[in-house]
Amino acid sequence: MAENLLAHPITDYEQIVNLIPQKEPFVFVDTLYEYTNLTGVTGFTVPSENVLIHEGELVESGLIEHMAQSMSLHRGYQGTLQGNSKPKTGFIGVIKTVEILANPKVGEKLKTYVEILHEIMNVTSVSARTENEKGEVIAISEMKTVTVD
Repeated sequence: MAENLLAHPITDYEQIVNLIPQKEPFVFVDTLYEYTNLTGVTGFTVPSENVLIHEGELVESGLIEHMAQSMSLHRGYQGTLQGNSKPKTGFIGVIKTVEILANPKVGEKLKTYVEILHEIMNVTSVSARTENEKGEVIAISEMKTVTVD
């Protein structure tokens, strides 16, 4: 297993927002816990004033966006290691599989594990697994993201 290249988790909101192309009110990550070349662990505390909250829960599309932004955060940090000053824009190209097992409630802390499965030019196949603070898996997905300059 590759070594985590972060000396300590990145939890500063401004630093996180500078690593992803998304901006408020559409930010769905707030922590980068671990980074290796092919894997990352991100976090997100579900805020009450999020645009994808319904009846006190983050809806399914919010969880999917969180998983995609977890990959984006991994990519953004990778870009800073390569000397890029701003993150590249990307989007979900294909969602191969997604399974939502539970919707997290406002205030819940999520942890998501992303892994790059393969990469061809600007298309990246990635798997993601999101757990709640009890360590229970609440969502899994495999998707292809497309990065544009």
